[in-house]
Amino acid sequence: MPIDYSKWKDIEVSDDEDDTHPNIDTPSLYRWRHQARLERMAEKKMEKEKIEKDKQTTSKKMEASFELEKKLANATTDCKDDIQKQIDDVKAQEEAWRKKEAELAEKERLEPWNVDTIGHEAFSTSRINKIVEKKPVQKTEEEDSKDMHNFYVKNESILEKMLTFKSGSKATEAWLIEHPHLASEYTANWLTIEALNAAIEENEDRMKIAAEQCIIIQYLLELSKSLNADPSNCTIQKQFFKKFDAAEPVYMQHFHDELKAFENRLRTRAETKRRAAMEEVEAEEKEKRIKASPGGIDPQDVFEELPEEMRKCFESHDIEALKGVAQRMDEEVFKYHFDRCIASGLWVPGKADDDEEEEVASTSTSNDGPSTSS
Repeated sequence: MPIDYSKWKDIEVSDDEDDTHPNIDTPSLYRWRHQARLERMAEKKMEKEKIEKDKQTTSKKMEASFELEKKLANATTDCKDDIQKQIDDVKAQEEAWRKKEAELAEKERLEPWNVDTIGHEAFSTSRINKIVEKKPVQKTEEEDSKDMHNFYVKNESILEKMLTFKSGSKATEAWLIEHPHLASEYTANWLTIEALNAAIEENEDRMKIAAEQCIIIQYLLELSKSLNADPSNCTIQKQFFKKFDAAEPVYMQHFHDELKAFENRLRTRAETKRRAAMEEVEAEEKEKRIKASPGGIDPQDVFEELPEEMRKCFESHDIEALKGVAQRMDEEVFKYHFDRCIASGLWVPGKADDDEEEEVASTSTSNDGPSTSS
């Protein structure tokens, strides 16, 4: 049967996480709250004792009411009214007592647990274990990287298989039972990397599967950590998936919310890495263009900075139109842009007819001033 976690939702245990005003003495506030809780518990205990006392009194009266009913059966008409009234009073007291008892039971059921009522000691025992000094095994960063690489090389095929599972935990459970050593931080890291690579490649299906498998493995690792157990232990794995499959909707919603947030972080990170990769490629291409240019200037930057008239001429390779632009444009402006075109390699001297080239270069100086067109 699924475990009912609803009774754990409202527990009045600790005040340590409450935010208090700087001017309030926090320890005193906690003592007052605890004292008030103890007083409420004392009042409830007194009320319970009073109801128990009324119960005993009413029980005795109920026993006596049987005798009254016998008397009522044999009584004369004059005495029947008095006896019936006594019987009705006893029944009214019984009904009032049962009502109070039910109200107290409901009140106790709805009341939040606290440090004094959350549990009771079922049994107590003491054990003295032999103290054994444990030497923690700590790997260096180089050793950990080497072990992780070996793990990926050795288990690449069975790790890749996890990216073919459909949504849900059944296939993952069966695969881990068959390969229990996959329950490790290395697997979670590998799934994270694969999910990010899939997000960069905009492969949504692979990214979602890798993300879900990663969250499941991380949940399993957290459970084993809380139990101080080895996550590769098959018993721990079975216990985890049993709880996972029987979890209440509110906890599954928390799982799906966390999975969705993880997927959104992967998409954001993938977009950042794609943008960085594009910028890196553009920077490399720009560096190559600059190295290839005669004057060490990026031809793309030069082309984008050209006046629109000159840019159209270069796009259409129209030398005659360029001559016309040279006649209309300011001499210094045209010369500045034309010299940059030569330095960047947009205009290669010697490739065109020599007379035309010289004519383009000198057209802007053929008149006393630049010609304009209306």
